Amino acid sequence: MPNQPWSAATRRRGLLVATASVAALAAASVLPQTVNATSETEARVAKHKVIASGLDNPRQLNVTPNGRLLVAQAGHGSYNPDNCVGSDQEGFCVGRSGRVSVVRDHKTRDVMSHLLSGAGRDGSFAVGSDGASKRPGGPFYSIITYAPPDIIPEGIPHRQSGKLLANRPGGKPRVVANITGFERRHDPDGEGFDSNPYSVLALKNKILVADAAGDFIAQVKHGKVSVWALMPEYGKKLDSVPTTISKGPRGKIYVGELHSEQPNEARVFKFNRKGVALRSWGGFTTVTGVARAGDGTLYVSELFSGCGFEEIPTCFPGRVIKVAPDGTRESRRVPFPAGIVVKGGRVYVNAFSVSPANGFGGNPEWSGQVWRIFQD
Repeated sequence: MPNQPWSAATRRRGLLVATASVAALAAASVLPQTVNATSETEARVAKHKVIASGLDNPRQLNVTPNGRLLVAQAGHGSYNPDNCVGSDQEGFCVGRSGRVSVVRDHKTRDVMSHLLSGAGRDGSFAVGSDGASKRPGGPFYSIITYAPPDIIPEGIPHRQSGKLLANRPGGKPRVVANITGFERRHDPDGEGFDSNPYSVLALKNKILVADAAGDFIAQVKHGKVSVWALMPEYGKKLDSVPTTISKGPRGKIYVGELHSEQPNEARVFKFNRKGVALRSWGGFTTVTGVARAGDGTLYVSELFSGCGFEEIPTCFPGRVIKVAPDGTRESRRVPFPAGIVVKGGRVYVNAFSVSPANGFGGNPEWSGQVWRIFQD
């Protein structure tokens, strides 16, 4: 499968992490204890509170050890025409506009900046610093998606491509591990080189990285990369495409997959600390965020479910699914949702996650945002 993570065609598909070819689910039951919806109700638009706005393609959302929201911003590529190739909707631009920020009191403070970023000429549907995490006493981490060297202009930090970066306040980002290099050398899924590191989770004694195109979860210890878990294969060219990784109660790890753009084909997996899959939930569409609350409730972001692109601006694609412990489901419409977390019993999600800071279609009201939802 060719790796063209920043091509116009990939951006048009939407999530930009779908560098792998994805289609319908070939296996109805991959892991034991598969759970599907028992009922579902849907509100027209989510009642919400905007916690932060003016964000630049916000993707993974996390919580720092001291309880702050941590958001990865993929940036807007570059608005310098010298850093762009192609024209109109087929064009894309590469720059260093990615960043990682802490959200507090409706304000953001950058803890990492000048990170590699690629996007359309309008700054939408960016890729770059797509994931961020932090562990107690440690630095901030960001994972940078892979871009072929020949599309990165001179003066742009090409060495960040496909790497896990670390940064302490006041310092400069340093390379911790080469996730794409590991995929190139070892090809864990046996399908040829294809890499798109997209989500990161910093744990006490290791760091986990989801490679969306490589279809595996990498483990990083002392700078060394190994395979923590392989995602399931659903058939020829039917890949899992893991887009999000998070920690839930009792140390369990949750991974969501994009899988395909077909409704109800994506899944969420629960792993133990050793990378052994314990169960899964099915029936989702293009998963981009997963959070498990202490009471067992599961929250899942679906980037493209519900409305179609042709319905914008009347209705934006995207919703968040709430799965109760008994399997009952309900949803809220959220425009292009991505990372999601539960903090203090409240649910926070990145909305307009494919929008630059100046807004989707140039409308500042549709800039990247953090919402608090399920308030009713």
